Amino acid sequence: MIAGGGSRQPRRPSSPPVTLGQRIRAVRVAWGWIQGALAEALGSSQSLISEWEKDISRPSAATLKAISKLFHLPLNALTTGEGFFIPDHPDAKPHGGLMSKREVQELQQILPNLSEGQILQVDTETQDSELVGLKGALAAMREAKREGRTVWLVIGKAKNKKPTK
Repeated sequence: MIAGGGSRQPRRPSSPPVTLGQRIRAVRVAWGWIQGALAEALGSSQSLISEWEKDISRPSAATLKAISKLFHLPLNALTTGEGFFIPDHPDAKPHGGLMSKREVQELQQILPNLSEGQILQVDTETQDSELVGLKGALAAMREAKREGRTVWLVIGKAKNKKPTK
């Protein structure tokens, strides 16, 4: 784990970041990291981080991939700003929770009706979806994780069966 900025509190940017440097800074600040912490995480120098954030220079292609992976952001979102969001800090706990009955019903209306064991893979970046087998689903999850993309898997469940005695 990389130490953050001591007593600094994470902040959200007040306006959407327009440049690559602003997007790098927005994530760093939202995570409560100082430039030195980001430099340490990337094996870089603080002065280089400062240059990137001021848009004086750009990270190399390899460093952009490392930043994308560290930030859990698609490379395109980081470089172009299209689909950019502030990701959760790497140490953040999932903040999901129980869905209301109404939310579950709305979701069921949107999702296809799958048979038991069917797996629908949805690539949220390309918006493609396809039925896949278990091996395909696992491969898609590994690839998405490596590339910092989000893939959803919807797994068909067994129909309500009468309990056996």
